[in-house]
Amino acid sequence: MKPYSDLSPTQRRAQHLVEQFNADEELWRNLERKRWLRRTLCPHLSASLQVQLDLLDFVRARRAQDCVGLFVKT
Repeated sequence: MKPYSDLSPTQRRAQHLVEQFNADEELWRNLERKRWLRRTLCPHLSASLQVQLDLLDFVRARRAQDCVGLFVKT
């Protein structure tokens, strides 16, 4: 995460969430060709199975979360 020292702690957290969302969205778009290819080569698979496989690909390609919690001083 970028430090964003000029933002308040709440805004830093919000900015971090926005960065995570944008990274996930970019990854989803990058996997689009793989989804298209699977649907073209395996039309016999059900729609729900296709979605499950899409999500599995996304989870495998996504960067591991290195933080288990967020501690905020009050």
